Amino acid sequence: MLRPLLKNAAACALSWTGIDALARGRMHVDLPLVIAYHRVVDRLNASDGLALPAMEISTKMLEQHLDWLSRRFRIVSLDDLATEVKKPHAKPLALLTFDDGYRGVYDYAFPLLRRKGLPAGIFVITSLIGSSQVPMHDRLHALLAGAARQRSMPHTVTAAIGDRNIDPDPFSVTRFLLQRLPQAHVQRLIDELEGSIDIGETWQETIRPLSWEMLKEMRTAGMTIGSHTQSHPFLTNESEERIFEEARSSRRELERNLGVEVRCFAYPGGAFDSRVVEAVAAAGYDYAFTICRHRAAQHPMLTIPRTGLWERSCLDVFDRFSQAIMNGQACGIFSLMSQCNQSHLFEPR
Repeated sequence: MLRPLLKNAAACALSWTGIDALARGRMHVDLPLVIAYHRVVDRLNASDGLALPAMEISTKMLEQHLDWLSRRFRIVSLDDLATEVKKPHAKPLALLTFDDGYRGVYDYAFPLLRRKGLPAGIFVITSLIGSSQVPMHDRLHALLAGAARQRSMPHTVTAAIGDRNIDPDPFSVTRFLLQRLPQAHVQRLIDELEGSIDIGETWQETIRPLSWEMLKEMRTAGMTIGSHTQSHPFLTNESEERIFEEARSSRRELERNLGVEVRCFAYPGGAFDSRVVEAVAAAGYDYAFTICRHRAAQHPMLTIPRTGLWERSCLDVFDRFSQAIMNGQACGIFSLMSQCNQSHLFEPR
């Protein structure tokens, strides 16, 4: 209760004093506000606590976000980014993006966006499109949550964590492992967890991926389809050859199946360094999106910061949508107060 109370009080105070507007003005003035979402659901917690909690937003809450943003920003298409930033506008610009390619984006967000006439960018994991599989990070979290319930965490997981001082909850452990281990090592941990933890299959129903037909329909309706790699590894943990192949092959597959030029990329987990940015540039992308404020001086348009939002990111102490907190998020107040825990291996802009 204390944290949301302080957050709400800080947001109200900053809005009242006008500091939030000043902070927004001092942020990346050459770019629009870019919002990042993940799963859109009709009912929260439908996966019985096994799905990553900070990655879902209900249709009702998303509509409140969109209405607030639409009143204050001109929401533009990723396809028009280059031209729109050069034009004078009465309102500041904003972009909407959805990561990972969950089917809920088609089922719940797409009808809402179409009804309101709003464009958005959909960043997809190409190896999952049209399959019944779920992203690796979702499966890892679900298994860790199942292990925590059964109090049977395998030794290999505890060994991977070592003596590092992190919270033992499944979300923190998932984030820690993904940020530090190559994807092949993460897959071995998943295989071992699946051999000892039974969590069934029903939790996956709300996490299924999009199909090619859904992507084609959304693209025809004006949505931009971008790459989120082929298999969603945290690229900073991979070899240069693997990084380039993940970026290049996913772009080629999207262009082959959708018949459009793919110009946009989103880094899995927001993880990037100089090697990753250079590989994305070599793969032919014009824009790439992160989740922190760091930017590469050599490739500023390949390190565009985003603000990640989810169900509880803009709630007050009574679990109601807070315009003051939403304003603080849009102005970057909370990101300015937080620290990026990644090493990007170049001098930030």
